[in-house]
Parts: sequence; C-alpha cells; structure tokens
Amino acid sequence: MSTIIREATEEDIFDVLILAKEFSKEAPSTHTWDKNKTEAFLNSALLNDNMVLFVLEVDGEIVGSILGFVIEVYMSHKVQSTELAWFITKEYRGKPSSIRLVKAFEKWSIDKGANQIGMGDIEGISNLEHLYTRMGYKKAESVYIKEI
Repeated sequence: MSTIIREATEEDIFDVLILAKEFSKEAPSTHTWDKNKTEAFLNSALLNDNMVLFVLEVDGEIVGSILGFVIEVYMSHKVQSTELAWFITKEYRGKPSSIRLVKAFEKWSIDKGANQIGMGDIEGISNLEHLYTRMGYKKAESVYIKEI
C-alpha cells in the first residue's frame, strides 16, 4: 500500500470536495454543505501563504485532508496555527497515516513560526480527546453554537 501526504494542488480540489461533502453528512447540522462556497474557499487557500491544505493519498486515492491557517494572536505575540477542517474517510480513521497527516500540519505550523497549534473536535463525528491528549495537546476551550 502506497501512502503519501502532500500539499494539495488544484487537481485535488474535486477529491477534497467529495471529502467535505462526506464530512457534512456526518457533522451536526451546524456544518451544512455548500459546494460552491467550499470550492471557492479551498481554491483561495491554495493561493494564501498563511494557509495550507494537505491531502492523504492511499494508492492514488485521496482519503483524507487537513486545512489550516497561521496567524498572530490578537492579544499577544504568540503565533497560532489552527486547523479548520480535518477529515479522514471511515476506513482510514485511527490508522497511522491519519496521525501523519496531523504531523505534516504540525511541521508546516512550526515552519511558519507558530508557537501553538489549535485542533478541533466536532461533536457527533469522533471523540478525538484521547488522540489529541496522546499527541501532547491540552483542552483549552469549548465552542457553543446558537442558531439565530
């Protein structure tokens, strides 16, 4: 089995869109799907030096991706990298390659000068607390959403 983690290209956007749609089916209703919005955002991420989109490719098929950005925290001189979307198809969750995808994002973050990395855990898909704790992350906050 050939496993590659690499930065995405324009040619990968279609496959990442399929992953994003798959994600939206598993995610709570707060994460609705809009193909055009998602596609435009992914394409803009490819052009932004402060954003990255990595893909996980197994035997030529994209089975996961991670999207994130880096920014200076508004109230300090810390630089934080934040994951915006991390999704692996069910078949490949929990495998070493999914951890390698996070590690690629961590390396990119360090290369961009980040002092800290924020990773999300969306209710209803998978509980990632054990994984994140094992990887050295500490729970820092929870997000509550109210539809208005």
